[in-house]
Amino acid sequence: MSSVVGLDIGEGSTRLVEGRLKKGAFEILRAESFPTGQLRAKFGEFKLKGRRTIVGVTGRDMILRITQVPSVPAWQLRDLMALEIEDIAEQSGDELSADFGLLAAAGDDEDRVLLALVRNSLIAERTEAIAVAGGKLLAFSPNAIALHNAVVATDGGDGTLLVAALGGRNTDIALLRDGELLFARNLAGGGDLFTDAIADSFRLDFDKAEKAKLSLGVFPARGETLAGQQGAVARVLEAPLRQVVGMLQSSTVLARSQLKLPDLEVERVLLCGPGASLPGFAEALSSALGLTVTRFDPTDGYLVGGQSVQPARGPDFAVAAGLALMGVLPSAYRVAILPDALRKRQHFRTRTLWLLLAAALVFGHLVLAFVTARENSAAAAADLGRLRREVESRKADMAGHARVLAETQELAAKLSTLEDLTAPGSGVLTALGELEASLPAELWITSMKSTRGIEPQLGHGGARRPFIAVDGHGKEQSRNLSDAVTELTTRLRGQPGISTVLPRVTTDSRGAFNFSLTIDTSVTPKSADDDGSEADARATPAQGSGG
Repeated sequence: MSSVVGLDIGEGSTRLVEGRLKKGAFEILRAESFPTGQLRAKFGEFKLKGRRTIVGVTGRDMILRITQVPSVPAWQLRDLMALEIEDIAEQSGDELSADFGLLAAAGDDEDRVLLALVRNSLIAERTEAIAVAGGKLLAFSPNAIALHNAVVATDGGDGTLLVAALGGRNTDIALLRDGELLFARNLAGGGDLFTDAIADSFRLDFDKAEKAKLSLGVFPARGETLAGQQGAVARVLEAPLRQVVGMLQSSTVLARSQLKLPDLEVERVLLCGPGASLPGFAEALSSALGLTVTRFDPTDGYLVGGQSVQPARGPDFAVAAGLALMGVLPSAYRVAILPDALRKRQHFRTRTLWLLLAAALVFGHLVLAFVTARENSAAAAADLGRLRREVESRKADMAGHARVLAETQELAAKLSTLEDLTAPGSGVLTALGELEASLPAELWITSMKSTRGIEPQLGHGGARRPFIAVDGHGKEQSRNLSDAVTELTTRLRGQPGISTVLPRVTTDSRGAFNFSLTIDTSVTPKSADDDGSEADARATPAQGSGG
C-alpha cells in the first residue's frame, strides 16, 4: 500500500509523518518538524508531491460537539446530523464543513455522536497550501481523533485513559476505554501558557521568554529545590501547571456529564505534543492529578529505514502519526471533513454515478421489455385473428363437426400457449399502468418482476402460470399501512386488466413495514368465490411476521 502523509500544522511549526501499512504492520517512513512557511519546500525535499495527505485541525476554527440521538438507521442519522449542522452554522454565522462519527455505547438506548465542524475559511486556506506544496488532499480530521488512532495502534488503549496533546495555543484531549473512543475535546491553552507566564513575570518579549523556557524550564522532583535562575523559572511554571491540571480535570468532569457515566474514572494519562516537552512535566502532572502520567511516543519502534527523531521529541509527532494511520489503517476511527469541491466529487463517484448507471440499466430493460411485448402482442393479435377465422370456417362445415371439434381443441391449446408467451411482457405493462394510477401515497414500490410458478390461490390449480411479483415498503405516516395495502388491492382487483391480486405484509425487527403483491393478469375469468370483497382484499401478514 502506498504511503499517506499526516500533517499537524501549527502557527509556527508543522509536524509531518509519512506512514504506510506493510504486511499488516504500521511503519513510519519519515517524521519531520519544520517551520510552517517551509511546507512547499519540504514536500519537494522529501519527494512527497502527489502523496495522499490528511491534515489535522484544532483551535478556534473548529467546533467539537457530542450530541445524543435515538438509535436510528444510518440514513436517518445522516439526516439528523444535517439538521444539526445547519442549526450550528446558522448560530455561528460562518460557513462550515462537517462530519460525524458514533462514539462507544454508554449502555442505554441512545447513540452518542461526535460532531466536528470546521470553518470553510480555514479549509480553503489549508487546501490551497497543500495544493501548492504538491500533496493530494484526502481530508481534514480533528487532532483529538488522530490521538485516538495513534494510541489504539501503538499503545492498545487498554483500560480507561486520557491522552492529551499540548500544542502551542491549544490542547487536544481524547478519552478512551478499552480502545474505544468515549469523548473528545479541544481547549484553548497549551505549551505557550508557560512561555506567557515567564514573559509576564520577567517582562520579556515572547521569543526571549520561549528561549528562557527551553533553556531553564524544568519541574523539580518531589523534595528537590532549584536555585538561581532555574529556581525562579520553576516557581513561575507552577501557575500554568495548575491551569493544565484544571483543564484535564474539567474534561473528565464534562465527559461524565455528557456521557451520563457518573462513575467514570480515568486510570492513566498519556502526555504528548510539543508543548509538553519540559523536563519533569509528566511527573509534576502525575503528582498533581494522583494518576500515572507517562509520555506517549508513537514513533518508538515504528520508524524504519534508518529514520530517527531528536531525543525526547518523539511525543511531538502523536497527532501527525494518528492522521497518517487514519489514511492507511482500514479499522481506524474516521471523522473526515472534506472541502466542498472534493466532497461533491466523492459523492458523485460513490452515489450519483451508480444511481445514473442503475437508472440507465433499468430504462434499457424497460425499453426492451416494451418493444418485445409490443411485437409479441402484434404477433399474437394476428395469430388470434387467423385462428378465429379458421374456427368460424370449421363451424360452418356441419358435415365435418367431429374434425372441427378436434381442431378447435388444438387451436385452444395454441391460444393458451400464446397467452403464456405474451403474459410476462404485457402483464408487467398492465401492472405498471394500474400501479401508477392506484398506488397510495403511503407506499412505494422497490421491485417488480414477472415470474412463473404454482400459485393455487390464483385459481389455476397445480399448473405453472405466469404472474407479476411486486415488493414495496411503507413510508412513516400516521395512517395504518396495512389499510393502505388493502386499499391498493381493492383498487387493482377492480381493474379489467387484472384477474386477481394476493397481498402480503410484513414488519421486520426494526419496525420497517414491507409488503408484496402477487398479480395475475391472465385472461382466465375470476372464480365465483373471488368477488373482490373487502375481506379478501385485506393484506395478509406473512408467516412469522411481526406485522
